[in-house]
Amino acid sequence: MSTLPDPRRPLPWWMKALIIAAMLPLVLLPQLIAACPPSAPEMTFLRFYPVYVLAAGICAWLSYGRRPEVTWIILVLLILTHAAMWLLVNPL
Repeated sequence: MSTLPDPRRPLPWWMKALIIAAMLPLVLLPQLIAACPPSAPEMTFLRFYPVYVLAAGICAWLSYGRRPEVTWIILVLLILTHAAMWLLVNPL
């Protein structure tokens, strides 16, 4: 048995709210699907998009206790993914 203290820290309420807010653009998935032609190759990315958002949110939530910097990296990548999906379906 280890005598080292447990380095986990509890997840603060503001981080919970930030993770949930970073996952919220997923509710606009029906609009993304409606804007994408059904036979387009982008549809493959749209099918995996909800799985990625949920996995990233769970990983960000679980990693905060030991490595909060990993949580910030995951959240930044999640926000960039939201932007990339919108640009993929609606190019400028």
